[in-house]
Amino acid sequence: MRPAPDLVHLGSPYGGWVIPGGMIEPSWICYSVGAGGDIGFDLDLIERYGITVRAFDAVAGYVEDAIAQAAGEPCFTAHHAAIATSDGPVRMQLTHDPHSRSVSSAGLYESARFVELPGRTLSSLMAELGDDHIDLLKLDIEGGEYELMPTLSLRDLGTKVFAVQLHHTGSVRDAHGLIARLHEEGYEPVACRPAVKIAFADRDLL
Repeated sequence: MRPAPDLVHLGSPYGGWVIPGGMIEPSWICYSVGAGGDIGFDLDLIERYGITVRAFDAVAGYVEDAIAQAAGEPCFTAHHAAIATSDGPVRMQLTHDPHSRSVSSAGLYESARFVELPGRTLSSLMAELGDDHIDLLKLDIEGGEYELMPTLSLRDLGTKVFAVQLHHTGSVRDAHGLIARLHEEGYEPVACRPAVKIAFADRDLL
């Protein structure tokens, strides 16, 4: 793991992430994919660095919660979309946890209940929102990362920092494969939190 400038923990103990804060500039755009019920990370990014954060979640209720938590913060917006490999309906599994509203496209849960939700690619969302790059991309999509990440080029997205949670829908070998692909693209792991939340940074900026 490579050293990175000023690693910081942002957000709550449960929903937070460790990222190289010393790299972040106020002009940055963050796509926070997988808002869930806790946008403390997003709000800390805005408070500390003044960047623009666009949050996304497949669950409409989480999007509504995020908007309420943001309380009119002008640098924050939340959008209802399941990030996918193509635009169109996505079959999502409902969680078995009665205290959660999470969904998964990758069979993460012990459940036989499914629902169709609107799927969108990052590129189509960027075009809709008028963004030509994503400086910081955070991806927490309940196991869908193993299908999505091989289709992304962080270089083409202009991404400087990439944070992802790896779930148990993939094997250890699958996880190593994703990390190796990121290394080949020029991204080094710089921080890791329990529950396998890993932050990567553009090697050229370290």
